[in-house]
Amino acid sequence: MTSPENAGSSLLIGGPVPGAARQGRHKQRYGEAGERLVAGCIPVRFSGCTQSAQHVQVCMITTASGNGLVFPKGGWEDDESVESAAQRETVEEAGVRGVLEEPLLGVFPFSGGKHVYDAQGNPVGKCKAFIYVMHVAEELSSWPESKDRQRIWCSIAEATRQCKHQWMREALRAWVRRKGWDEATSTESESATQQQSLQHKMLEMKDSGSSGLDEQRQQGSSLGGSYSCVSSSSARLAETDVYSFQAAEPCLSMGST
Repeated sequence: MTSPENAGSSLLIGGPVPGAARQGRHKQRYGEAGERLVAGCIPVRFSGCTQSAQHVQVCMITTASGNGLVFPKGGWEDDESVESAAQRETVEEAGVRGVLEEPLLGVFPFSGGKHVYDAQGNPVGKCKAFIYVMHVAEELSSWPESKDRQRIWCSIAEATRQCKHQWMREALRAWVRRKGWDEATSTESESATQQQSLQHKMLEMKDSGSSGLDEQRQQGSSLGGSYSCVSSSSARLAETDVYSFQAAEPCLSMGST
């Protein structure tokens, strides 16, 4: 478990890698109506123009049981801010760090799939998720839950289609609206964006040889063959892989995209 004095530094780009995810709910925050409060992120990166939905890649993770794709999120604890909770859950579950886009994207209520209880042991049926968008600057090759989850990069359209929970789809659509992007335009660009993501992945794996491609195929098979997103868990990375924001230059005009 990350100690309190090291918790903040492990959230920083280039900081120490968290040793383990937080466990237990003895510090769990609850709302006025007894709902469990959670925090998380929609991690994104740009493969080109930062003003175009066509160049957005969205990070998703497999559930712990491996039966779907979700965004990283988890319990907001009483010794941390909501921003820190969102960043902590994201690095613990997805192994990425970056900069939070302000303001908070929104608060999204949902029904927890498990039997949830408050600090007094009373059953709680509802949850509220405080969701941020994170602009990813760093991908870790190993993170607290890397043995239990795969990290997947998708287009906006593919992430919307593959997302296991409806409330997470609503959160992603809320970000698309915030950016002023038309949802139909994002969907129309799906095939082009997927091809671009695959090309990006092929460049990452160029030094891995055919074994990397075989591993990628095996991972796709392990996900039931239904995910056409690009997995980064098979990439041969150093201790960390830092994303360059300079490579994602803004467009000169919207007409240039």
